[in-house]
Parts: sequence; structure tokens; C-alpha cells
Amino acid sequence: MAKFLTLTDKCNLRCSFCYEIPIDGSPHTFEAEPETFAPELYKAMHDEGWKEVVITGGEPTMMPTFFRAIAECHRQSYEKIIVASNGRRFAYPDFTRRARLAGLTHANISLFGHNRIIHDGTTKQRGSFEQTNEGIRNLLAAGINVSCSVVVNKRNYKELSPYMDHVWSLGVRRMLMMGLKPFGGAFLERDKVFYDFEEGAPFVNASIRYGVELGLEITTMGLPSPPFDTTGTQDDNVRALKYFDYVLKQMDVDEPYCADILCDSCFGRDVCPVGAAPGQLIVCKCVTVRESTIREGVREGLTTVRAIRDATNACTECKTCAADIKALIAAEQEGRPFDPRKLDLPSSTRHGASDTAGLTLDGSWTGDTPGRDEPEASR
Repeated sequence: MAKFLTLTDKCNLRCSFCYEIPIDGSPHTFEAEPETFAPELYKAMHDEGWKEVVITGGEPTMMPTFFRAIAECHRQSYEKIIVASNGRRFAYPDFTRRARLAGLTHANISLFGHNRIIHDGTTKQRGSFEQTNEGIRNLLAAGINVSCSVVVNKRNYKELSPYMDHVWSLGVRRMLMMGLKPFGGAFLERDKVFYDFEEGAPFVNASIRYGVELGLEITTMGLPSPPFDTTGTQDDNVRALKYFDYVLKQMDVDEPYCADILCDSCFGRDVCPVGAAPGQLIVCKCVTVRESTIREGVREGLTTVRAIRDATNACTECKTCAADIKALIAAEQEGRPFDPRKLDLPSSTRHGASDTAGLTLDGSWTGDTPGRDEPEASR
């Protein structure tokens, strides 16, 4: 897990399954103010314990603030400074060298197929396959650690073993395999990107085994098991669930537009108050603590976030679910339904956290340290 520093929601591609694409066709307008970088990064490291940071978007390399963001991360001594990118700007050697000099250490590059037909067909930008491949080569030549990420979808699920051969031939040894999210572009183009998981699983499972045997370090995220067998990979489903939570909290509607259409194909249905079965809503994504467990705890007399944490292990990895737990405690005490979408996201983040203003948790995300926390009354 890492701190996410989002520079923009704009992008120079329009990938078929991008969940950032508004279904109403409205333009992307978000651009982070560079003055916010220093305090946000300081808080993330010193208050929340993050030592790694992912500079992301949209496409962060489009922004004139990109190098400033890297430099600030470096100034504050983050151990890993990672960019999540489509890699096209890194096709220019001078751009890549400048990023390295600013302090960039890692790059996670989106590559969706082993040939231009699959990749360019996904990105809707002719030539993006060649540019991304050249970007990967330049990054590696500059001494930046590179991983490739692929979203498993209808276009590529039968072609993932040759994809792994291609990634290996570029010199990349780590990759991320991600499942589909039913939002944005994936919803609009669902007939083009969603596939039958039972039919696709044998192909995906065989490719995972092939990649592991090849020597790739594979992280999987958002691939439901069963039917997918992710044995031999590193599981990062926590991050997938937090993405779902973030997107749902951005929807200003009573019911998500994907409800009852893609629920059966949705990895994140259990973080959705519409899709989850009664009581099965996941409130704490890090350790999978469900609504029914917390409600039962409140009925047994656990009335603070810290008490719930101590009883269930919730809110021990980070503080992103603290506000959700506090709101659920109040909902149970008042005998009403709980809807995490009613909580605000803090202005300093766009991924997976509710507004934690006024909440303190005796070191619950970094380990208890006597004397560093605020009084119990503030919980």
C-alpha cells in the first residue's frame, strides 16, 4: 500500500474500461494545485505512516506539475516514488532523464496487449503501443524500476501468455493483473470489455501459471476467486476494494447506474450498499470486517471506533475506514440504515478514504505509541 498523489483526471488516451470516464460525457477538469503537495505528503508520512507514494491520474505525465510532484516526494524522503502512467511521454529520452533526476524510482506502466491490435484497440490511440514500449525501454535504461499493468478484459483474456512473453522480452520482471470495474467506460462499453468469467478463467489461470514459471513477479487485484486461481501471485485485492469504495462515494445518486446490470460480474459488490447482501457490506476493506459484525459489537456495548478496532481488528492498517465505522456506530445506535456514500471524501485524496476530521485512534494505523494521541473525547 502507498500514498496516492493524484495530479489530474485528464488523460491522453480513452481506454475502453477506464472508470474515470464520465458516463454523461462531461469533460475532465480536475488539476491538483501544486501548493497542496507539500502538506499532503507531510501528513501522509508523519500522521498516516506512508513511506511510498504513487503519483497518478488520469495521466500525471501530462501535467506541468509532474516534476514538481516528484521533487517534493524526494525532498520529503519517500522511500519509493512511483508513477502510474501509460508510458507515452517516457518515449522521449529527455523527459525520462528529467524524471529520474527529479527522484523518480519506480514506474507502473499500463500495457494492455502484446501487439498493437489489442493495445491500440483498447486505448483508441493509434501508435500508443509503440510509444509505450519505447517508454518502457527508456525507463529501464534510466535505471527506473518498471512494472507493467494489464486489465484483463474481453480483448486480451485469451492472449495473456504471449503478453507475458512480450513483457519479459522488454526486460520487465514485475506485472499487475487487474480485474474490471463496472464504472465509466467499462459500463458504457460493457459488451466490448466484459466476458464470461467461467469461460475466461481457464485461459487466465493458465497464463498466471505460465508467468509464474517464467519468473515474473505477478500481483493480482480484483480477480474473484473462484473462478480465478491466483496461486503464486501477490494478492492486492484491498486496493481494488478501496477503489470501488472511492468511486461509489463520488456518485451523487441513490442507486449506482451499474446496479442490477453488472452486479454478477462485479468484484466490488460487497463494498456497495446496493449490491451487498444484507449485513454483508464490507466496512473495513483492509481486513474485511463486515457491517453485521460491527453492528453486533455495538449491541454488545462497543461504542467507539477504538473499541471496534480492538474487538475486530478493523482500522489497523490505515485510517481510511475510521469515519465509516463511526457513522455505522451512530446508525446502529439510532436504529437506521448505514450508507457509506453519505460520507464526504477529504479534499486531500481521491482514492479510498472518507473524511476523518475530528477522529483519532490511539495509533491504530501505526501501532500504539503512548502519549501521542488526543483525548478519548475526540473519538
